[in-house]
Amino acid sequence: MKRRNFIRSVGMGVIATGVGVTRSATAENLFYSTKNKLPRWRGFNLLDYFSPYREAGGSVTTDEDLKWMADWGFNFVRLPMAYPRYIIFDSSKDITPDDVLNFDEKEIDNIQLLVERANDYGLHVSLNLHRAPGFCVNAGFNEPYNLWKDKEAQEAFYEHWSMWAKRFKHLSPREISFDLVNEPCLREDMNDQHSQRGPVPGKLYREVAQKSLNAIRQHNPQHLVIADGNNVGNDP
Repeated sequence: MKRRNFIRSVGMGVIATGVGVTRSATAENLFYSTKNKLPRWRGFNLLDYFSPYREAGGSVTTDEDLKWMADWGFNFVRLPMAYPRYIIFDSSKDITPDDVLNFDEKEIDNIQLLVERANDYGLHVSLNLHRAPGFCVNAGFNEPYNLWKDKEAQEAFYEHWSMWAKRFKHLSPREISFDLVNEPCLREDMNDQHSQRGPVPGKLYREVAQKSLNAIRQHNPQHLVIADGNNVGNDP
C-alpha cells in the first residue's frame, strides 16, 4: 500500500471507530450534521516558534521534513507561535506594553518563508497564537497584562492579527487559515501556572473573538478563522 493511501485509510478507520458500533443518533449528528465543518486535514504542529525564548533554539523545520510530510500523505501543519519571538525587546528584562507592537520584520519574514515553504509542498498552514499578548495557557513567561481583563492587551491582540492577515493576504484559503489563540481560559494570575483557572466569560470571549475576526477580515475576507473552545478547549 502506498504511503498516501495508508494515511487516508488510517484516517477513515479513526472516523469509523468514532461513529461506533451502535451508530447512535449522537454519533451521527457529531460526524454528519455539524455546522461549519472543518476540512479533512491530516497533520501536526511545527514547533519552530513555539517557545517565547529565541535563545532556547528549538525545532527547525527543513525542506526534507516538509517533503517527508507530503510524501506520507499529510496535507496540514499548524504553526503555534509565541509572540515574543517576532517582536523586538530586551530579553534580559520583562516585556512591557510598549514592546508588544514593536514587530521584528526580519523574523516575520522568516515566518512567512516557513509558511510559503510548507505551501510549496501542498501543506495547508494553520497560523496560531500559542502565546498571545496577555495570555498563554502555559505560564513561565512574564506577561505585561491580561488579555481577558485589560483593554490594552485586547487592542494589541487585534493588531497582531491584523498584521498577520495583511502579511498573508496574497495566500489563498487553501494555503492558510488562522487559529486565534490556543486553549483560552481565564487564569487568576496570568504568570502563575498553578493559579486557579476557569472559562472566560462567554460574552467577553465572543467579543474578543469577533473583533479579532473583524481585524482579519479587513485583509482576508474568505479565509477560515478558528476560535478554540473556551475553558482550555473543553467548552463549545
